[in-house]
Amino acid sequence: MKRDEYLHRPAVERFIGWLRRRVRGDMAFPHSYKMLKPVRDWRCNSLWEAHERYEWNGRSFDANQAELDRLAACVRRAVEDDDRLAFVGAGHGILHWGGVTARAAAKLRDLGEGALPTFREASRLLDPSHADTARLEGVRYMNSGWTKVYSLMLDGFPIYDGRVGAAMGYLVQTHCTDEALDEVPDLLHFRWGPAKGDHRRDPSSGSLRFTKLNPAYPRTWAECNVRAAWIFSAVCGEGRFGDLPPARRLRALESALFMIGYELPAPA
Repeated sequence: MKRDEYLHRPAVERFIGWLRRRVRGDMAFPHSYKMLKPVRDWRCNSLWEAHERYEWNGRSFDANQAELDRLAACVRRAVEDDDRLAFVGAGHGILHWGGVTARAAAKLRDLGEGALPTFREASRLLDPSHADTARLEGVRYMNSGWTKVYSLMLDGFPIYDGRVGAAMGYLVQTHCTDEALDEVPDLLHFRWGPAKGDHRRDPSSGSLRFTKLNPAYPRTWAECNVRAAWIFSAVCGEGRFGDLPPARRLRALESALFMIGYELPAPA
């Protein structure tokens, strides 16, 4: 399924209309939890506030964005120059920024000079401007680290880690509850990733069920990532997000979901 076909499916259109009102700020989206590092109460009343209260590595959205711009320039230059060693170096920098486990870094190192052609081919399939979710078998590697690498290689491709996946599922679950749906539409089944600690990230509630992300099934993870990219592109120009430079809008919405997905409320 390609972008236009996906976005015009009735279930997806209804969700986008629901989400657009919340991105625009017409409808509140309150959320709160206790953050552990650093220990403090975190809360927002809207998706825009969630973006404003983004924090990673002890730094703000703008500070992190400056670092991502630098890393994106490095990885794209390596791809353009077909510099396989530079690509591995840039990949390690991205994984370090993302706090990804040593196992992922070791895998990138093991791929060595084969990393660039492998990720170049996968990024061709993942590019949201022409991706087809029926043709993602060639994406051999996908996890919370690799999505960050692909995101910096591609325009319009959000980072889809466990927290963003949890928030996407929570948005869909809230939409389904508001619409009195008994089950999650297949096209809106966004998978989530568990936390290292005890934070609740499973958005399931009652008959509205969501399943976990699994790196052993990269195609499924890739499909969630591509669908999220398409939905983000349809709504990220709304409200105050639309006041941002075009290249910042999707990343800003991603940051809001990243913060919301830290911990979800227990099901009612």
